[in-house]
Amino acid sequence: MKPYITNLQTFADLLDRLAIEINKIAFFENKKREEHAKESPDLAVIAHWDNLSRDGNEYRSRFKNEINSMLADIKRTGSYETMKELRTFRGPPRSVGEILAERCYEISNNTELILALVAQLEDDD
Repeated sequence: MKPYITNLQTFADLLDRLAIEINKIAFFENKKREEHAKESPDLAVIAHWDNLSRDGNEYRSRFKNEINSMLADIKRTGSYETMKELRTFRGPPRSVGEILAERCYEISNNTELILALVAQLEDDD
């Protein structure tokens, strides 16, 4: 099986697009309900929101079919691979948390610094 293209056709991408379509459909359906609830609903406005909702449902069905197809391929082949994503930015060799933890350890084991801090605190009293 060829690897899936990152940010285009991975499982996460399809789920993300499916969630977006479902939210859009809900928005369109709510707009239809709002127009229906008016004293004099505008049928053209209702038709507009209905057409958008129908288009969204078609997209939703396509995404669901793609997800089902992908899951069937994964089950059939027993593997799921994506292309390696090339980055122009490389993270630092150590995280901020690691650097802070190291500095805290160094400070806590520096007897001279601890004695100076204690002296400073005693002078403030």
